[in-house]
Amino acid sequence: MKKPLAMALCLVMSSLVTPSGPCRAEDQAAFKAGQAARARGVDAFRAGDLDTALAAMEEALTHRPGHPLLLGNVAYLAAATGDGGRAYEAAQAYAALGLVPGAEIQAKIKQAITPDAWRRLEAMFARNDKKIGMFEISASFNRELQLVEGIAEDDEGTLYAATVVSGGIYRRDGWNAVQIVDAKDHEFGSFFGMTFHDGALYATFARVEQTPGYVQGEGQTGLAKIDPKTGDILKVWTLPDGTDGQQIADLTITATGTILLSDAQGGKVYRVAGDTLEVAFSDAGFMSPQGIAELPGNGLFLADYGRGIWHLDEKSGAITLMEPPANTTLLGIDGLIAHKGRLYAIQNGVNPHRIIRITVADQAISAVEIVAQNLEPWKEPTLGFSSESGVLYVAASQWPKYGEWGAIRQGAAPSAPTPIMLIRD
Repeated sequence: MKKPLAMALCLVMSSLVTPSGPCRAEDQAAFKAGQAARARGVDAFRAGDLDTALAAMEEALTHRPGHPLLLGNVAYLAAATGDGGRAYEAAQAYAALGLVPGAEIQAKIKQAITPDAWRRLEAMFARNDKKIGMFEISASFNRELQLVEGIAEDDEGTLYAATVVSGGIYRRDGWNAVQIVDAKDHEFGSFFGMTFHDGALYATFARVEQTPGYVQGEGQTGLAKIDPKTGDILKVWTLPDGTDGQQIADLTITATGTILLSDAQGGKVYRVAGDTLEVAFSDAGFMSPQGIAELPGNGLFLADYGRGIWHLDEKSGAITLMEPPANTTLLGIDGLIAHKGRLYAIQNGVNPHRIIRITVADQAISAVEIVAQNLEPWKEPTLGFSSESGVLYVAASQWPKYGEWGAIRQGAAPSAPTPIMLIRD
């Protein structure tokens, strides 16, 4: 799911840096100091003072070591100010995370370092950009469905899709997709995450820039309980104050039946409590909560697009930012899926896009493995779910191709149908 935060992470132009995140768990003081220094760097960059911008980004990096966003900014600014050695060093650190910086960063670095040094970097970027994993399309949704965000499967194996631009929930019927809910009929706007529980379909809804007829702050965001056979709306939960600074994005239902919802813009996690939504988890460090998943014996995990993965303790209410292994970033995660005792994270906020498998032991991350990356049908993968066959996910949501009110951006050409791909375990 494309979030406003993804754009806010950029220095000035989106081509300057791939939105990414921290390489180690950071405390709140370090995070705030790093963000403040980065903000000064952005201001200096906009004013054309590249030396001051570089100094501020370097300061931010001391607070948040190994942060890809900051490394990309330092590499670019060092190259722009004539410090080829520092540009090369920062680019090497960036590449060590398995990522590839944007074209404008690469072009600037290439101008500042020797041809031999550039060839070494280029080789690293090429290795990082390779395809990983099996190309296996399990199903697809036809071209009438625009901007498929989430999917879910009922007990009979029937697949359902939640759409943002089409504004409906669709059930796959052979080669066709049958609309069971039209968001316009209920003023839901757009649909995002979905899951099944006790025969009912639960779907989150909100209004975003790509929602047809979108007006900032208008409408509601929340959760709908739906009869998947008839499309009847059985119950609706909404947040007060409309969609101004709020967007219920994803959800999970725990083993005990608790329904938890992430608020991508408001920085909270809610639980269903009778007829209302109450705050279950809130932390000043949350930036953009996305996927939520539960691992038996290890508790709850929340993907934060701007920070990484948080561990959430339902009993104590404790919230802990998890430390990834060295040379790994956990930022830019959209979908988070629990499957056979491990987490699968869909990272569409890094370049290249990838799906990683995360092993958790004693509430700590012990291993991260790339299981799929840069596959041919991918056009911003988003959400998925665990099935008996493996992990199914939306492979081509195509968020970047849609603009305000769902209009196709100039020069873009969305492809169809939307493939649903499978990672076998």
